Order: sequence, then C-alpha cells, then structure tokens
Amino acid sequence: MKIILPFLFALLLCGPTAAQDLPPDMLADQYLLEATEAMEQGEPQKADRAFKKIEALEIEPPPMFAYLYGKLLAEYGGNVKTLRKGQSLLKQFVISAGRDSEYYTPTLKLLSMVEAKVEEARHAQADDAAYAQARQADTAAAYGEYLREYPTGRHAAEAQTHQQERAETERLAQLPRELRNSIGMEFVLIQAGTFQMGSPATEPGRDDDEGPVHQATISQPFYLGKYEVTQRQWQAVMGNNPSDFSDCGATCPIAGISWDGAQKFIAELNRQEGPYVYRLPTEAEWEYAARAGTQTAYHFGNAASDLEFYAWYGEVLLFGSIHPVGQKRPNEWGLYDMHGNVWEWIADWYGEYPRGSVTDPRGPSTGVSRVTRGGHWNGAARYCRVANRNRGPLSPSFHRGDSGGDGGVSLYYGFRLARTP
Repeated sequence: MKIILPFLFALLLCGPTAAQDLPPDMLADQYLLEATEAMEQGEPQKADRAFKKIEALEIEPPPMFAYLYGKLLAEYGGNVKTLRKGQSLLKQFVISAGRDSEYYTPTLKLLSMVEAKVEEARHAQADDAAYAQARQADTAAAYGEYLREYPTGRHAAEAQTHQQERAETERLAQLPRELRNSIGMEFVLIQAGTFQMGSPATEPGRDDDEGPVHQATISQPFYLGKYEVTQRQWQAVMGNNPSDFSDCGATCPIAGISWDGAQKFIAELNRQEGPYVYRLPTEAEWEYAARAGTQTAYHFGNAASDLEFYAWYGEVLLFGSIHPVGQKRPNEWGLYDMHGNVWEWIADWYGEYPRGSVTDPRGPSTGVSRVTRGGHWNGAARYCRVANRNRGPLSPSFHRGDSGGDGGVSLYYGFRLARTP
C-alpha cells in the first residue's frame, strides 16, 4: 500500500486519461483517495461523486469505502433514504472490522448519530407532507389541522399567515350581498377591484382637479349605503332632526349637516351598534361604487339628457327642494341617488390626485376643506358627473343644523355611510 499510494497520487496529477487505463480495483483506490481528499476539504458533493464512481465499477470496494461513505452520508444526509444508506454502510463496516478495529468506537458513535438524524428526518418529512396537504387544500381548516399536529413545525409561521388570510377570505366570501342594520339602514356589498379614477381632459364639463386619470385599487370589499342617510335615521340615532328640510319627510336625506356633524352621527351609531364599524367612504371608494364598473361621465353613460331618470338636479333654488331617497333609478350595483339630491361628505381632505397607481388612497393627511361628491338638487348636470369633486366648507357658519350657523350652502350637504365588513 505504501508503494501504491504515491503511484496513485502521481496518476491523479496526470489527469483522467491516464487513470482510465487502470484496472477497476486501482480505479476504486484512486476514487477513494479523491473522496477522502474532498471530505478533508469540506466538499461533500465532490466526495459523493467519487464514492458513486466506486459503486459504478461493480466490484468489491476498498475496505474503507463502507466507513468513509457511510460517514459522509451520516454527516451530510438530509433525508431518510440517504441516512438509511449511510447507516447500512456503517453497520456493514463495523461488523466486518470487528471490535478490535480502531474505527469501532467512532463507527458506533456515527450509528447513534445517524439513528437520531433518521428520526428527525422522518419527522421533517411527515411535517412537509402534512403542510403540502394543507397547501393543496388551501383552507383555513386545513392550515388549522396542520398547526394542531405541528404547532412548532417547520412551516408553522407560514401556516399561521395562510390560515389568517384564508379565514378572512372565506369570511368575506360569505358576506351577504345586502344587509339592514338595527335602525333600518340598508347597505350593498361592494367587492374589491381596480378602476380608472378621474375624468379625461375631453369630458364635457370637466374641472382640472379631476385629473390626471389614474389607476386606483380598492383592496378589500366594503358595504356602502344603498341610500343617503335619511332624516328618520338621524332622528333614531341622535334624537333630533336638524335638517334644513324637516318638512320634506322622514325618508328625505338629512341636509344641512357639516362634516363634523356627520362624524358625531357615526360615533353615536358605532356606539349603539357595537362591533360594526361605520364611517364615511373614501373618495376612491365613493367613485368606484358610483361608477359601478363604468368609465363614462355618469354611471349610466355620457348623455346628460338621461340624467333626469337617475337624479334630482337643476331645480330652482326658490322653489326646489331635496326629495325622498330611492325615487330615481339606481346604478348597476344597486345604489340610489349617487347623482344629485344632496352633496355627500367624503372622509378625505381635498387635495391633488397622485400621478401613479394607488391602492386604497385616503387623500392628504391635512387640509382646509373636505371633499363632497355627487352633486345636488339645485346644481347643474356637470356637478353630478361621477368624477366631479367639490370642496365642502368647514366653517361653522355654514351649518345651522349641528353647529349653530345660519344656513347658507348647508342646504346641499348630507352624507352616505360606509360600513367595514
């Protein structure tokens, strides 16, 4: 062996062509040297390739083959099959070498280690299989079952995230198309989606603040009032009727209400209704719902001549008035009076539009006026367009009903509620 080893090292230096001329047993010795050198250099993949070359020779391998290859697989094996192979080689070696071998104790230690790794690998494979099954089902229940079986498993954190996401998706999928709350307010479910917000420069009656047209995404479904908040509903929540048109009737929209007044109503309604969250819609939510999948000036098309079928607008101030909600035609999503009747307060501060795509935009963080949308009974058709934006006044002098002012433009302002599912 002392003579052969230097010879084999010399062959290694000569390259593969010279080595291929060796008989199989010497080739096996050469590959064993390659494997040993690779293991010493911390290159398990290279060593594995060398051991596989020995196996491919289909001869009785060198005596140390079983120990060295078994050691490599025991230390670097990552699955049950590989570890079992390493375990088999080590058992084969220790039985052959016997108790007197200097490798007897190291081999027994390797066998103990590989048995523990086999158990760990089996558990990991079972964990992976259970998680793969949960992923295939992709339901909150399936992820929950995985987490019950493997609460600290390899995929536990990811499973918890998926479980929460699927639970929310499943909950939203079961939401009713319409609902009615304790005071008779009706809501329509508006599904998540993406639309083009604003109006093109060519749209008749357009104002500059309606552009640029930009993509807006509403990432979560929400409920929006089928009608504007009525005087009856205000009375039920607040115990009074401050409307400038109290003689119009209980089903007429509340009018003469400031943005702050709307917030007081919302706070009281949330207190009464408990877990439900009512709020004003954002500007993007309002326009998305008003358009109902269209991209025209009005939710029914571009012809202002057809507006009379969908909106109360253009009436003479002296003789005109608000009207009971729901008397005109709704849009395609079942929402009434999105055009005309009263301006509707929006949650957002008024500000310039962004120039790129946005998701769930909420307007500027501060401002001097709030947005209102939809036009009103006394306004021209152009103010009823879906993209039209109005700056609602915040001065108390404009809000007789809830702030002690003296009327004025308060005649036009009401609101519609959104409700978070």
